[in-house]
Amino acid sequence: MADKNRKTGPDLKILFVNSLAGFVAAFLFTTFIHESGHFIAYLLSGAHPVLYHNHVRVDEPEFGTAVRIIAAMAGPVISLVQGICLGLIVVRRRSNSPQDLLLLWLCLLGLVNFFGYLMLTPISTVGDTGKAAALIGLPVIYRILISIAGIAILILLVIRLGRYFSRFIPAVGDLRQKRRYIKVLVIYPILAGSVINVLLALPVPVMLSVIYPATSSFVILSAYGSIIRTADSPAAASVPELKISRLLVLLLLAGIVVNRLLTLGLG
Repeated sequence: MADKNRKTGPDLKILFVNSLAGFVAAFLFTTFIHESGHFIAYLLSGAHPVLYHNHVRVDEPEFGTAVRIIAAMAGPVISLVQGICLGLIVVRRRSNSPQDLLLLWLCLLGLVNFFGYLMLTPISTVGDTGKAAALIGLPVIYRILISIAGIAILILLVIRLGRYFSRFIPAVGDLRQKRRYIKVLVIYPILAGSVINVLLALPVPVMLSVIYPATSSFVILSAYGSIIRTADSPAAASVPELKISRLLVLLLLAGIVVNRLLTLGLG
């Protein structure tokens, strides 16, 4: 059975390259969309912000508390919208193309971005929700409750949506082989991709800008059990793409170019 699966299923190396390219590209674009939320919020308030690859610089003291709170929350909120909208698309689709893999990564990373910041609310006032909570003067107990809720909801969503990675695993009928696919599809891309994302985060204004890309995506590994338990989906009957996706590679390169250009600042 294992030999047959190796012949009819996608090459594990190709699957790893496609998933890694999709993961890093999705992370870069999620970060760009997040920071653009801050940037646009400040622009609408009449400010002159400068957009960088992982932060927005603006002379905040000249603005009122309301503007600073809205601008701080604009990034996480737009990431939540990204996660919800793409999650609805992922749930409805029944294919396993490279585009579908990219959509799944974008969905999960959008949710990780929003709920990850909720988790940091009582820990750091540098993080967006922690900053907003401090500006509001929210009591510590409520910040802790927000953090606990963020952790719980994120894990539940990751388990629920992460199982759709099974679409990219052929109907192998062998648990050991399925575990091999999960490693190259999810685990190894997160491990390698997090290192790449840290390097692309440089230079950083604060340590959180390094900690976030280094650690945030590991919560997605909590979906491992749900992927294992998920029965073969209709998409598993069709073999995923057997070649490296030019689309994912081009999007990855575009993301890296935009990321590096934004280190110079835009605005």
